[in-house]
Amino acid sequence: MRVALTWSEEFGRHDMGDWAIYVPPTGLVEPDVHIDNPRRTARLRRLIAKTGLEQRLDLLAPRAATTAELEAVHTPRHVAAMATVSEEGWGDAGGGFTPMNADSYGLALLSAGSVLTCVERVLAGEADRAYAIGRRSGHHASADTGYGFCIFNNVAVAAAAARRAGIERVAIVDIDAHHGNGTESIFHADPSVLTISLHEDRMFPLETGAAADRGGAGAEGGNLNVPLASGTGDAGYLYAFDRLVIPALDEFAPDLLLVVAGVDGSMYDPLSTFALTAGGYAQVAERLLAVAERHCEGRVVFEQEGGYSPVYAPFCWLKLIEVLAGAPFSEDPFAPFLAGAGFTFLADHQRALVDEQATALAEGVTVS
Repeated sequence: MRVALTWSEEFGRHDMGDWAIYVPPTGLVEPDVHIDNPRRTARLRRLIAKTGLEQRLDLLAPRAATTAELEAVHTPRHVAAMATVSEEGWGDAGGGFTPMNADSYGLALLSAGSVLTCVERVLAGEADRAYAIGRRSGHHASADTGYGFCIFNNVAVAAAAARRAGIERVAIVDIDAHHGNGTESIFHADPSVLTISLHEDRMFPLETGAAADRGGAGAEGGNLNVPLASGTGDAGYLYAFDRLVIPALDEFAPDLLLVVAGVDGSMYDPLSTFALTAGGYAQVAERLLAVAERHCEGRVVFEQEGGYSPVYAPFCWLKLIEVLAGAPFSEDPFAPFLAGAGFTFLADHQRALVDEQATALAEGVTVS
């Protein structure tokens, strides 16, 4: 089993300075750190070393994405604008709360290139599976703007590259707690790319992610949104996976599976109330690997995105990598505090909501 993992020291250093969550410190708001900071990424890298997991991985230095690769999914105007923001030393990538400094453009190129590096290794047969660490997320970035901490859409750039390399059908499964609105919009009318997003209903962005959005003209059914309630927990999430996500993937039968590996749905994350656990993420990864084995000759790439608990997110990402590497699970020091909690059991109302969407999909009915 050959499992590649990309890492650059830049991913553990890039810091946006003083903020309070994502609000600039002004007036009554005292300075702290921006929630999208390098601590949790650096901690993940140390966990990989401390647990001995790196002995099972091929560690790779990622390359930077090229302008041409970015412009396969983004407008030249957006790519040029992001370069200009960094040249000026400070600015916003889009939406008013996606700050950039002089280092952000280069880091965004490296983050997109991290996913490209993994996809290239897998398609060349030099790795069976891969995990791409990055430090600027991407799934909120659309063709012409950044948004929600995202500058370029890393997974979209990689999917487009895979299509150019001859892959006929690419499936993107977004397990980040927030809707993958940028990825959905980029491939909205592309029947060769299936986009799936499980997310906390109306958490972010507020105006996207409805179950009724099923793809554009010529690509009807090419998008699946699974909005779930706050407090869904492992059992409800996995039930939705089994009833909605796995059947959609099996029907599409992708040649390559890409996973947007956000873990900001975890119990201790400050930007969602999904209440998932590291063990739950491990079960998600196991299901996705089974899909890859059935349809993709095992070819799957996880690319790291959101996750904002500096102490718990690294353990959730670690579980994903352990599953990819076929490694024994390391200790989860938080598991005893979460065991037996209510969100670990499937509630009747959760089952009913998922069943309603599954029935509507099967009957071709619009789901509200």
